[in-house]
Amino acid sequence: CIYLNILNEVGEHMAENIVLVGMMGVGKTAVGRLLAEELAFDFVDLDAELEQVTGLKLPEIYRKYGQIRFYSEDKLLLGKQLGKSSQVFAADGALPPQAEHLRLWRQMGCVVWLQAEAETVFRRMRRKKNRLFLPKQASVETVQQMMAEREPLYAETADFAVNVDKWALEQVAAKILAFYRRRSC
Repeated sequence: CIYLNILNEVGEHMAENIVLVGMMGVGKTAVGRLLAEELAFDFVDLDAELEQVTGLKLPEIYRKYGQIRFYSEDKLLLGKQLGKSSQVFAADGALPPQAEHLRLWRQMGCVVWLQAEAETVFRRMRRKKNRLFLPKQASVETVQQMMAEREPLYAETADFAVNVDKWALEQVAAKILAFYRRRSC
C-alpha cells in the first residue's frame, strides 16, 4: 500500500506509496493510473522505467542479456525507488519475484496484489504481442502453472488483494482506495 504524508479518516498516517503486484496482464498499469489520479500521486510503471533506463524493450533485455541480468536491472531499479513518496508503482509481472523483490516491495510501500483467473490472464497476454515469457504454444494450463509458482509469494507479501475478474477497473481502484483509507500498511 501507499505510505502517504496525509492523515486518513481516523487520523493515522498512511503509507506513502502503493505497489501493485501480480501476473502480467492483470491490469496493474490501468488500475495504477486510476489510483494515482484519485490520490494526486505520481504513477510509475516499473516496466516502462526499466525500458527507459536500459534503452531496450523488456524482451530485448531478456534475449540479449538473459534472466540474471534482467533480474539484476529490475532489482536495481526497485532499490532506486526507496525513499520516494506519493507514488503508485506497477511492479513487473513478467518473471516470478525473488526474495529481494518481496523485500523491496514491502520497503517501498503498501503492497496490493491484483488477482485474476488463469483464463483472464491468458486472454490478455495473448492479445498483447509484447508480453514476455508466454510461449506461442502456451495454454491456460501453462498460465495456471505460472500462477501456482507465484501466488504463494504474492500472498506472503501483499497487504491487500483484490480479484480483477469480479469488478470493473474503477471498482477495483475504489476497493483499493477504501482499504487504503481504512488502514495504514
